Amino acid sequence: MPSALFDLTGKTCWVTGAASGIGRETALTLARHGASVIASDLNLEGAEATAQECGDALALAHDVSDEAAWASCAAAVQERFGKLDVLVNNAGIMMSRSFSEAPVEILRRQNRINVESVYLGMQTVEPLMKTAIAQGAAGASIVNLASIYGKVAGAQFAAYSATKGAVRALSKAVAYEWASAGIRVNCVLPGPVQTNLGADWEPPLDAEGNPIPPEVALAAWASLIPMKRLGVASDVAPMIAYLASDAAAFVTGAEFTADGGYTAA
Repeated sequence: MPSALFDLTGKTCWVTGAASGIGRETALTLARHGASVIASDLNLEGAEATAQECGDALALAHDVSDEAAWASCAAAVQERFGKLDVLVNNAGIMMSRSFSEAPVEILRRQNRINVESVYLGMQTVEPLMKTAIAQGAAGASIVNLASIYGKVAGAQFAAYSATKGAVRALSKAVAYEWASAGIRVNCVLPGPVQTNLGADWEPPLDAEGNPIPPEVALAAWASLIPMKRLGVASDVAPMIAYLASDAAAFVTGAEFTADGGYTAA
């Protein structure tokens, strides 16, 4: 039974990058709170697996960097549900390279996937969210996934940090612009999370240009966190569920960090 406080019954929630990691856990969490879920991902098979566990759900193949793909997916959402209450812009990519050695294409690729997708996504869903509000919803909610590396330095993450800093600024700007329309926009900033080592994560390189083994990278990250462990997807998803719910009805333009104390010092 969904929590009365964070009840999402009757809400339609779209999660990008829902095949794995934070996206998958978020989709499952929203479904447990009563939401109908759209699980979209470049990996359609993974999105379908997530949707199967969500009950009333729709799986969509989705390249978030492609404007036409956003339009196609939105049409499918319109046909199936007729409205949208929540968008979670979770899909992203994390690439690591020493700034001195990083070609500009590393920035461009991450910008397309981490920033342009958020821009396109918010613009695309605006009509669907206004429909939800016109039908009686108290408001609509957009949750954009940034990163602590959008506000603090991370070795070899200059391009990634630039894109996540952009997500923070974009979220605040749109939150301010859309507040009077009833569309809330907030940002979640995860710290190092184990699921970063997924298909969209490229490991850092050592001084000789060789990939650092995942277990070494994980241990190095964990040692820097006051709680002495990496985050997991279930540390982040409940925060997103709160922001999706009417319990956060007066929260917009805000940032929420889940990093085990990494940025507290």
